[in-house]
This record gives sequence, structure tokens and C-alpha cells, in this order.
Amino acid sequence: MDQVERDNWQRVLDSLEAAGDQGSGFYLRAKAICNGEPDPLLEQEQKDQEQREQSA
Repeated sequence: MDQVERDNWQRVLDSLEAAGDQGSGFYLRAKAICNGEPDPLLEQEQKDQEQREQSA
């Protein structure tokens, strides 16, 4: 992820915090990305893919 994308996520995070929306999936994703943590959406997609592969 490049700096422009990180800056965009920071704006999303700031806007959601200002609106008091700290329980949405977008907030949790923005917070993780801005804190340098893995993107929770990508992690979930990887887990889903692994489950599909194990089921096949």
C-alpha cells in the first residue's frame, strides 16, 4: 500500500471518529491500516480461501 492510499485511510478514520462511528467495518479496517496492522478484510479473504481449499 502506498502513502496516498494510507493517507486516504487516515481521512476515513478521522471522519468516522468525528461522526462517532467506531463500530463499523470501515472504521475497524481504517484503524488497523493506520496503525500499521494487517488489513482485516484481506486476512478474512485469505482465511475464507483456505477453508474453501480444505473443503475441496
